[in-house]
Amino acid sequence: MEIAQKDGYDHAVVSLPGGRYLRLGRDAALLLADLDGTRCREEVLAQWSTEVGEDSAVRLLEKLCALGLLEDPDGPPPVRERAFVYRKPLSFQFTLVRPRRLTGVLRVLGGVLARRPFPQLYLALLAAGAVAVAVGHRGLAHAVSTPVSLGTVFQVWAVMLVVGAVHELGHATALTRFGGRPRRIGVMLFYLVPAFFCDVSAGWKLADRGQRIRVALSGVVVNAGVAAGAAIAAALSAGETAAFWWLLTCYNVISTVFNLLPFVKLDGYLALMGRVDVPFLRDKAIGDARGWLGRVLYGHPRDEKRLDRPWTVPFGLAAMAFPVAWMGFLLTRILIVPSILSWGIAGAVLWLLLVTVTAGRLLYGTARIAFPRRGQSRRASRGRRLLGLGVVAAAVGTLLCAVPVDGTATAGYVLLDGRPVLAMPTAGGAVHAIHPGETVQLRSLGMIARPVVATAVVDSPPSTPVQVPSAAYSAVKSGSGHTEAVLYRLREVHGHPLPRGGRATVNTGTTTLASRLADTYLLPPLRLLTGLG
Repeated sequence: MEIAQKDGYDHAVVSLPGGRYLRLGRDAALLLADLDGTRCREEVLAQWSTEVGEDSAVRLLEKLCALGLLEDPDGPPPVRERAFVYRKPLSFQFTLVRPRRLTGVLRVLGGVLARRPFPQLYLALLAAGAVAVAVGHRGLAHAVSTPVSLGTVFQVWAVMLVVGAVHELGHATALTRFGGRPRRIGVMLFYLVPAFFCDVSAGWKLADRGQRIRVALSGVVVNAGVAAGAAIAAALSAGETAAFWWLLTCYNVISTVFNLLPFVKLDGYLALMGRVDVPFLRDKAIGDARGWLGRVLYGHPRDEKRLDRPWTVPFGLAAMAFPVAWMGFLLTRILIVPSILSWGIAGAVLWLLLVTVTAGRLLYGTARIAFPRRGQSRRASRGRRLLGLGVVAAAVGTLLCAVPVDGTATAGYVLLDGRPVLAMPTAGGAVHAIHPGETVQLRSLGMIARPVVATAVVDSPPSTPVQVPSAAYSAVKSGSGHTEAVLYRLREVHGHPLPRGGRATVNTGTTTLASRLADTYLLPPLRLLTGLG
């Protein structure tokens, strides 16, 4: 255990055994530092009671024992550092290395990179990358919106894996340069997305806020530099090689933007937390947002705000909404229905599991607002809460059942005799939801973008099931593989459908929001599991 105290500050930072850090007031830190392991619980309480009072001494002792800072035979066992750790709200971390031996090397590397001419060369690289994007924007648009070879996909993923590791080493390098030491480096599943991580919580021991911010942002510096370099290489290349470099550019730009979002515990959040100098900023802001929603919706009494800043409630609301919004994006833009259902029963089960997790997260958050945990905030009367729940349920029911939205069905299209034909997979596809006269958007299918390339109108009822190339449902060029589908003839085709086919979106008319959600998220996997078309 280490206790770091900085002159001029009224707090100290204590390293916890589990790899986290705790900020204590100076008086509490001095009491903790005075312990030598030779006194029993009663002797410690007797001494502390003369300093802070009996009640405060008992609470402080119980808190420190629970955190594993003190050994108490009658208390909970101390916290031990584990290789596998779960972090709320949805992060699973596995430690690969504890980089104590790398500290000296990273400190030297950080000092070298901070000296001239490296910062100037980095800025020149970013400027050249921006010019390359401006010059080659048409090649960029083509690369991200058209299928690429399987080899290119593997190459991009392999390079992004290396970039992710270097991103985390960027955090570690900045921290060691300022005198800190990263505790863990490993891999994690962050909102169901695999990634690397580097535990730089020791940054709280840095007294300079600017240093904390630089530690937080040093990772995206790596991604931005790789994006600029890849853009330059893409502008100087052609064909599939250029597509590889452009995809690498876009994925690193996306990674930079995603990491800068302050609503999740990534680089942008750590930078914001370091700037405002408030530990556990997200948790406190979410607590204030829940209190505000509970007061407005359910009549809970007003609680004292955890943070005295005007923006914390909107920030907390955004942080609460992000997990559900991200899972919705993951389901609709990444794990698209025809793609994941092509895995058969395993794909349908996985899809339903993801939908269940997302819906469960939403319901759990709603319940936490209506029924806060005892001791965390005051509650309204049971009648007032039931009234609020009734109003919320009525509003949600009206939104789901009375608000009209455009109904859609997702399929693919292939070219037969030079003309596009709509192809709806029989596995989970809504083969009876499409009717003659409905409009269709034919889209290109790329790794990132799916622009509309043509429009058409359905001209026939479904055919008997036939085998069509699976390439119509994938952003990866594949020479083999077929999918069973029913075909619909198309008329009034305007635009330039792609020779290999692509994605198709059918406007099935006006429907309710509830029906739209069911058709998108529930019915396709259920049809596959039950065998009903």
